[in-house]
Amino acid sequence: MLEFEIAALYYFVAGILNLPAYFDEVPEDIEIPCVFYPSPHQKSGDFSTNTYATTFTLYAKVMDIDNVSAGGKCSQIVHAISGNRYKVPLVDEKGKRTGNNFRIDSMEATKADEGVWQIEISWKRYTRFNEKAATLAREFYFNGTPIAEQIEGGQNAE
Repeated sequence: MLEFEIAALYYFVAGILNLPAYFDEVPEDIEIPCVFYPSPHQKSGDFSTNTYATTFTLYAKVMDIDNVSAGGKCSQIVHAISGNRYKVPLVDEKGKRTGNNFRIDSMEATKADEGVWQIEISWKRYTRFNEKAATLAREFYFNGTPIAEQIEGGQNAE
């Protein structure tokens, strides 16, 4: 599954560099120069009683005939995202901008191999729990403490 943020990154990068893009797996007949977008690493955790946060880390690779060319293209991408205040415009299924953005938390570009530079791009997505789980959490917790601990002796006051 292609995350919608990766689609947004693809369109943003395509606006800077007109390069072939590959997703998930690199074919044997790869065109050089290109950008490769593998599936991102994901780490999930609680954010609030209504939402959880997923941190995505994408290790995109810019490939070219030599290190200087790949590094230069990689630098263009990093500077374009940084210059846009780390915001990447979201797109719909047809690639049209929605008017919304997502924010990049961090980026780091490093040489990965001969003619290959990697950009580590991290961002967070906040998602609502399903309603049943959110309601249960609100009923069980009051100001961050279980309700039973709020009332002396754990009894409900009437």
